[in-house]
Amino acid sequence: MLSISLGPLVIPLSLLIIFVGLFAFWSFTYLQTRKNPQQKAILDAVSRAIIVGFFAARVAFVITMWQSYKANLWQIINISDGGFVAFYGWLSGGVVLLFYARKNKQLIKVYFISAMLAALGMAIPTFSLAIYQTGIELPSAKVHNMQGQEIDLTDYKGQPVVINFWASWCPPCRREMPVLASAQQKYADDVVFIFLNQGESKATVRQFINSEQLALQNMFLDPASRVSRESGSAGLPTTLFYDAQGGLVESHMGELSQASLNYNIQKIR
Repeated sequence: MLSISLGPLVIPLSLLIIFVGLFAFWSFTYLQTRKNPQQKAILDAVSRAIIVGFFAARVAFVITMWQSYKANLWQIINISDGGFVAFYGWLSGGVVLLFYARKNKQLIKVYFISAMLAALGMAIPTFSLAIYQTGIELPSAKVHNMQGQEIDLTDYKGQPVVINFWASWCPPCRREMPVLASAQQKYADDVVFIFLNQGESKATVRQFINSEQLALQNMFLDPASRVSRESGSAGLPTTLFYDAQGGLVESHMGELSQASLNYNIQKIR
């Protein structure tokens, strides 16, 4: 499973693990300082570290993918594209905590213990998710093209593959479609893009493509959503990135920007 449903929300497991880790760090710090008269200031420092880490991770991603952002600068603030470099976020957050605790060795110890316990709590689900993701390969469930012919997705092994799960009733799916269509043309020589509609009829899909004037190759139908279930994807839109050997390298749940799409394509080319 790559994502999980929490009521009306669908959250990627990787993001959920980060949220749980941050909450665990805050909780362990709270428990260790519950008798400290300066507890509020100590917890405020944790909140500031989280905020700084968040911005640092975003800035690092924007710098990395600047060529994709400079033609469309407003996308920089569109954090829904999931564009973050986690390493710089954790590093920056740690620096902030050390700054606030620089004159207090006991507080440094508190932060260190909280960090170790939180990291330990994150390690098991992170490792399990990595093992699970490593085992995911190109789906074996059969789909159909717009002419009604059966398609075996495993036939695309041998080159990088991007599979996009979408539906015409899904607003973020509709918004990201031009970005994906442009990328399909840009990377036509070495990356296969597959657009896998979930649960809609051929007529509905054709009407959408015609109304949006989209020139798309490899538009396939998965009326029972068998492929998304086989892949462990719980929400739309979801985009999966496979290497040339057919192994899953990365998954992205939510709307893709040009930057986040290019960033993930770099991992499989």
